[in-house]
Amino acid sequence: ILQLWAQARARHEGEGEFLFGQFGAADIMFAPVVTRLITYSIPVPAFAAAYMQAIIQHPWMQDWIAAAQEEDWVIEKFEKPEA
Repeated sequence: ILQLWAQARARHEGEGEFLFGQFGAADIMFAPVVTRLITYSIPVPAFAAAYMQAIIQHPWMQDWIAAAQEEDWVIEKFEKPEA
């Protein structure tokens, strides 16, 4: 994935902060990947960290995160028991 991101950013870096410059479908597709990389603290190169930050700060992503944090339902069979 990082190699694909690097190629896209190298070609479009002067056009904006997203994969192909302006925010688009590819960025929407990779938004969940960005959250996983952040959640699991996967080390990434500086260009990827900058891209990930741009994704996280996008207003649609902020809305998605806020909506997820407001959810109060739990699926018990997928929850770990507390120790």
